[in-house]
Amino acid sequence: MLSTLFDFLRILLLLFLAAIFMGGTDIRFHSKAKEQQTRVACVGDSITYGTAIPNVFRHCYPAQLQRMLGPDYHVSNFGFNGKTATDLNENSFRKTKQYRLSLEYQPQIAIIMIGTNDSKTFNWPGRKLFKAQYRSLLQSYLALPSQPTIVLCTPNSIYHPRRQTNVEYNYDIDKENLLIARDVVKEVAAEFGLDCIDMYHVTADHPEWYRFDGIHPDQHGAHAIATEVFQLLQKKLNL
Repeated sequence: MLSTLFDFLRILLLLFLAAIFMGGTDIRFHSKAKEQQTRVACVGDSITYGTAIPNVFRHCYPAQLQRMLGPDYHVSNFGFNGKTATDLNENSFRKTKQYRLSLEYQPQIAIIMIGTNDSKTFNWPGRKLFKAQYRSLLQSYLALPSQPTIVLCTPNSIYHPRRQTNVEYNYDIDKENLLIARDVVKEVAAEFGLDCIDMYHVTADHPEWYRFDGIHPDQHGAHAIATEVFQLLQKKLNL
């Protein structure tokens, strides 16, 4: 009996460790920034967290960005699976611990990439309200005492694993809504005079950069995202 229970618990442990390794959880480890390091907050949803990427803690885009920036920078991953820019239901990023921690982190640089989950048919509030809600989220970072340099990123492209249609993307994501969200992010960036990276364009025509669901980039897609952010920061901060 004890042997059977031990075997069962061992299997559960192995499955749990596999889920962590494959980016199938929201577990993360926030190390403390050293005083001399520039704090970089990566804010977003599962794309930022690195869901479905094997060895997520090494291959998610924030981890790859950390290696590109080097030891003078401290990059922290505040991505949270399934969360929205809008604050209209329980899927709101602003109702998460990661949102609170990202503000307490007092970043000097904030990379915000969110909007994919807003495009889901059951989350989508319409263009006008999405824009107002996105602006509200942005302003919470603009108001930080650390006065961070903020870079906005549009949602990335999405792919259906079998055929491209507007209504059959995984997780009920609607492509038309996603394109509106992309355009709104660009508009808000222009309104506030912020840099914006069109990640939809960056990842367009690269379905090979995606995991099985056609939504989450793999480590190569995450590398492309990290590279775009790094190159912009290089120019902006004279790295």
